[in-house]
Amino acid sequence: MAKKNRVKKKTKKIVLLSILAVVLIGIATVFIINSTYRYDPTGAASALADGEKGVLTLEYNGADGKPKKETITYDKAEKLTLPTLTKEGYYFSGWTIGETYVGLETALTAKTATAKAQFDKDYSALTSACAVYTDENNYTEYEAGEYNTVNTEAANVFVDGGYKLTVYSKANFAGKETKVYYSGKYKGYIGSMKVEQVKSESLTVASLSDETKLELLTTFAPRFWWDENEKFYASSIEFAAQNMQKELSPTGNIYYRDDVTSSNYMQDFLYGDLEHAKVYGFATEKEFKYLDLNYFYYAPYNLGKTIAGMEFGNHIGDWEHVTVRLLVKKAGGNITLRPVVMDYPAHFMCNYVAWDEIETVKGTHPVAYIACGSHGMWKEAGEHIYVDAFIVKLKDFTSQGTAWDLWERGNLETYTYDALKHEGKGIGGSEWNADFGINCFEEGGGVTIWGNRGWRPPITIYPRFDSAPSGPQHKQSLNNYYTINGKGD
Repeated sequence: MAKKNRVKKKTKKIVLLSILAVVLIGIATVFIINSTYRYDPTGAASALADGEKGVLTLEYNGADGKPKKETITYDKAEKLTLPTLTKEGYYFSGWTIGETYVGLETALTAKTATAKAQFDKDYSALTSACAVYTDENNYTEYEAGEYNTVNTEAANVFVDGGYKLTVYSKANFAGKETKVYYSGKYKGYIGSMKVEQVKSESLTVASLSDETKLELLTTFAPRFWWDENEKFYASSIEFAAQNMQKELSPTGNIYYRDDVTSSNYMQDFLYGDLEHAKVYGFATEKEFKYLDLNYFYYAPYNLGKTIAGMEFGNHIGDWEHVTVRLLVKKAGGNITLRPVVMDYPAHFMCNYVAWDEIETVKGTHPVAYIACGSHGMWKEAGEHIYVDAFIVKLKDFTSQGTAWDLWERGNLETYTYDALKHEGKGIGGSEWNADFGINCFEEGGGVTIWGNRGWRPPITIYPRFDSAPSGPQHKQSLNNYYTINGKGD
C-alpha cells in the first residue's frame, strides 16, 4: 500500500513538473516571438499601386424611399467627391464607413469599402420646448413644465437646445430616470417627464464676426484638470511633429514613428510638453440656431487599460476635446447668445450636460477633468465606469492635479470653421494649420491619422497599439453642420 502511494506521489510530481515545463516553454516562446517581432509603422494591404483602382459603393434611400446603390472608382491621385442627398422631412447628416463619419472628401482605409448615407429627422419646423414622437410622423409638443402621466411608448424625443428633459419610466416621476439634453434623442417608454429651461446668462453682440467669435472662444475657454497621477500630457502639434515622419499614402498624410519594436517603443516626447502645449479652439456655426465652440488638444500618447495583467488600447497620438454649445437668437438688430449645453466626450461616448449643471470658473469658463492616461473628458473628479460588462469593468479616474486655464492666450490657438464647406481660417493672430485640411489626397493636404497605425503582436504579452485617431477636421463635432456629436478617441 505504501509502495502504491509512493508511485502515485511520484507520478503526480512528474505530471506537475511536466505542466510547469510546458508553461515555461510557452512563456519563453511568447517572449522570443514578441521580442523579435518588428512593428511596421507604414502598415500594409491598403496601399493602391500606380494605376490601380479602388472601389467605393454608396448605399442610400432614393426619393421613392427604395434602397439605391452607386459605385465610384478612384485611384490614389484622385480627390473623391461624394454626392449630397435630400430626403423630404429629413436632413442629410453625412456618410459613414462602419461607424466612422466620412465627409465630402473621404480618406479610404481599404481598396474596397461601402459608405452608407445617414439621415436624421428634420426638427427645424418645431417651435416648442419638446416633442415626443410615437412614430416617424406623429408627435405631441410640450412646453416647459411637469407631466406626471405621459404614459406612451416613444419612437423618438426632440428637445430644443435651450431646454433639458428628465424622463421617468413610470408615472408620477418614479422608476428609472434618464436625462436628455440639447437636440437629443430618446427611445423607450415614458411614464412621466419634466421639461425645464436651461438657466444661463445671455451675451449681446452686434454680429457674429470673426472678432466676436474670437472673444467668445476666450470668454468660454475651459479649465482642464489633469489627474494627479498623469504621466502623458498634451503638447503642441509642432512639438510632436519634430519626432515623427509625415507620409503621403493612398489613405492620406500620416504622422508616425519609425523603428519601433515590441520591446522598445517609448520615447521621451510621448510624455508631452504641457508647459508649451496648445489647445486649438474652433468657432463653428451650426443649424438650429447654434454656435459651437470646440476646444481640442493633442497628446502624443494615450495609455489604455490593464486587463488580466496586459495593457490594451494604447495608441501613439491622441486628440481629445470638449464643446460649449451656445444658443443664438436674433431680434431687433441684435444677437443674443447664451451657453446651454456642454459635451464631455470620453472614449466612444458623448456626455451631454446642461450648462446649469456643470462647474464653472467666473461663471463662463466650464471645468473639465481629464482621465488619467486615457484622457477621456468628464465633468467632475472621481471614478467613472464607462464599460460595466460581466467580466470586464473599465474605469477612468480624474482628480484636481494640475490646472490648465485655456483663457490665458498663450495656451489657445483660435479659428473659425465652416462646417458646410469644410474650411477653416485663423483669427486673432493664429495662423491656419494646413494639417487641419479636409483634403488628404495631395502633398500639403490635411493629416488623417495623427500617430502610428495599429499594431497587434503575434502573441499579446506586451502592450499593444490601437490605431491613432483622426484629427479635429474629421470629427462630427466640427465638420457636421447638424450635430454636436463628438465621440472621444
